[in-house]
Amino acid sequence: MDQEVPTKESSVPDVHWSKEEEHKALRKLDWCLIPLLGSLYLVSYIDRGNIGNAYTAGMGKSWGITSDDYSWIVTIYYIAYICFHWLILVWKVVPLPLWTSVMALGWGSMSIVQAATSSFAGLMGVRFLIGIFEAGFVPAVALYMSFFYHRREMGLRYGLFISFSPLASCFASALAYGLVHAESTLQDWQLLFIVEGIPTILLAALAYLYLPASPRDCRFLTERQNQIIGDRAIRGRGEDETQGLNFKQVFAAFYDYKNYLQAMIIFCLNTAFGSLPAYLPTILTSMGFTSLNSQGLSACPYLTAYFVCVTASFLSDRLQTRGIFVAGFCIVGAVGYMLLALVHSTGVRYFATFLVCAGVFPAVALTFTWVTDNQGSSSKRGAGLAIFGMVGQCGPILGARIFPSSDQPFYEKGMWICTGVLLFAAFLAALLSLCLRWQNSRRNRKHGMSDLNHVPENIADIGDAHPMFRYVL
Repeated sequence: MDQEVPTKESSVPDVHWSKEEEHKALRKLDWCLIPLLGSLYLVSYIDRGNIGNAYTAGMGKSWGITSDDYSWIVTIYYIAYICFHWLILVWKVVPLPLWTSVMALGWGSMSIVQAATSSFAGLMGVRFLIGIFEAGFVPAVALYMSFFYHRREMGLRYGLFISFSPLASCFASALAYGLVHAESTLQDWQLLFIVEGIPTILLAALAYLYLPASPRDCRFLTERQNQIIGDRAIRGRGEDETQGLNFKQVFAAFYDYKNYLQAMIIFCLNTAFGSLPAYLPTILTSMGFTSLNSQGLSACPYLTAYFVCVTASFLSDRLQTRGIFVAGFCIVGAVGYMLLALVHSTGVRYFATFLVCAGVFPAVALTFTWVTDNQGSSSKRGAGLAIFGMVGQCGPILGARIFPSSDQPFYEKGMWICTGVLLFAAFLAALLSLCLRWQNSRRNRKHGMSDLNHVPENIADIGDAHPMFRYVL
């Protein structure tokens, strides 16, 4: 007979459940929440990155868009994305289903409007709006998932979520390959924007109907299962309300060294990662493939990255460590970029794109998870993710400008820059892991032994400064 697992004493409701009930409720939550969030991320990633496929399909030729103009079109999105990263904190104070559906409707409709643009200025304006709307959703998902899952569960769940991005790139590249063969009165790039923007509008409605407002308010769960999910969320993260901001914890995030080290790590990763969807088809074209074939071939490295990302996230959860995985995958990505810089053989260079994607994507996923692991309260997690994102998203601005057409066909300067920033990210990940190990050891000596599963009752007010809180390395 299954053993009963009581909730901890204090203000937590006196709810008891069996392991079988918990497993069933958690799996049902996984199967409903992660595909919905992942699908929204997939379409947001497509709507963000399809500018690269549209450019190779002929967008802007009649306007006389230059390589520098294209770099600004990519860059303006990230400027908006950075400036509005503070919208993460809105997730603590507004109804989440309504907010998410409005954001998705916004970026989806703007993606479609791109097809109607007929000038550089018009496209710049629309891309800026897409950046604002996506900033209201994508950066906050790690915070949102932390409302539902324990630290030992976040790696795999967030890895599954963010793995929708390589799937999106794979799908977008394959779809672009098909659409440029389609017969239409519209130009290929216009058809691309319209077809890839429509699913976002449909998912916005689903988000409003089915996205849970809190761990105790999941429409797809029974009342009993909502009780279990809500109560275990408190057991895993502490007595911390999902609604309302604790400003003491918000400000605490701004003088926590961890947030700045992790922000520098994601800056380096995003320099290499953020420009990849926009420039991979162009890089493949420079290898001698036709524009059509480069769209299809760019799908394969992303598909590989999906499986590597999920596997790495699973292993990271099992081992309850992040830093060594982040450092290792950064090195893998750096080797890929180094090969792209040094080797001119088409086969080797194509293989190197697999190393880049399979190295950078898992490192990004685990770095996001690492931030949520080590912020004790949800208010500090929100502020920490805002700092993390606002610094980190400056990376794609650099990444968008290091592959100018004048560097064709090998883009050596851009490849070496990406190699350097990834090796620096590996160093920072190793350094942070050592610092956290030292802090854990110091607290164990001074305050007694604790572990990652222990959550202090007053975590909402003290956060990870609590002497019994232990960091994920």
